[in-house]
Amino acid sequence: MYALGYDGRMHLTPPPFFRRLQTLVLSVIALLMAASAPVASGDEGALRFVPLPMEDRKILLAQFRPMLGYLELTTGIELELDSYGDYETILQGLLDDRIDLAYLGPLPYVLLTERDDDFRPLVRFLNAEGESQYTCALARFGKQPARLRDVGRTRISLTQPYSTCGYLATEELLQHVGRSLAEIAHFYAGSHSESMLSLVRGEAEIGSARTSIVRKYRHLNVEVITQSPPLPGFVLVANPRTTTEAQREAIRDALLSIEPLTDPDDRTPTRDWGEAIRHGSIPADDGAYAPVRRLYRALPDGIPGIAR
Repeated sequence: MYALGYDGRMHLTPPPFFRRLQTLVLSVIALLMAASAPVASGDEGALRFVPLPMEDRKILLAQFRPMLGYLELTTGIELELDSYGDYETILQGLLDDRIDLAYLGPLPYVLLTERDDDFRPLVRFLNAEGESQYTCALARFGKQPARLRDVGRTRISLTQPYSTCGYLATEELLQHVGRSLAEIAHFYAGSHSESMLSLVRGEAEIGSARTSIVRKYRHLNVEVITQSPPLPGFVLVANPRTTTEAQREAIRDALLSIEPLTDPDDRTPTRDWGEAIRHGSIPADDGAYAPVRRLYRALPDGIPGIAR
C-alpha cells in the first residue's frame, strides 16, 4: 500500500495490522523500560521529572513511570522520575534549576510564573470526557446548610493551600454571596478526599474539593452546594533554563501525537498511565490560566500557608 508523502513522493504505508503490531511492540518496550528505570538515580544526563504529591509516593511513581518510559522510547531523551512530599519544594526546585519537568495544577503553575514568568506549559491533559477543564465545588453533608449564604457559625474544610480548589476557589465562591473566609473558621484537611470526609465526620459543615471528587461521595450523603466556572486543567511544565527547545518540542510532540480517546491503537501505550494523564493532551497556552492568576492577585493578603 502506498501513500503520497509531504515530499511529493510515494511511500510505502504499512497496513493497519502492522501499525497495531508496531504500537503493541512499542508499548511493551516502554513498559519494560519504565519498570526498570531508576527513580532519582542522580544521572547528570537525565532530565528530572517531578509530579505534584497528590497520592501516596508509591502510587504516584507507578502512575507516571509508564509515561516516562513512552517518552524515553519515542524521543530518545533520558528521563528520571522523582517525588517530593510538598508543593513548595517542587516549585522551588524548578526555580533553583534542580527540576527539569513537572506536572502542575493551575494554582501551582500560576505561583511558579508569578516568581519567574519564563516558565511555559508544554501540554494540558484531558480527562475521560475529552475536556481540559474542571470545576471546584463547595459541598455539604445531609442537606445542611440549605444555601451557601445561610452559613452561620460553622467551619469550612479546605483541601490544602496550593490546591486551586482550596482557599482560592472557596474565597471566590463565598464572595459571590457576600461572605469571606476571613469571617468563617476554616482549616486545611490536606486533600480533596479528606475535605469530604471531614463533612461526614462532622468536623465541618462545608467542604471544598474538585467537583468530580465531591460526586464520588454522594453515596455518603455529600452533595454540591455551588461550583466555580470551568478552570484550566493540569499541565506539563518544562524548565526553560535546563531543557533545550529541541527537547521541549520532542516531548510536546510525542504527547500530542497520541489520541487515546479517539484512536484505539493509542490506548495500548497509555493504558497503564495514571488516570489523570492517560486520556491524551492538547497544546497548552499560558493565557488560559489568566482567570486563576486574576483570582490569586485579587487576594490582598495572599493565601494563608503560602509565602508571597
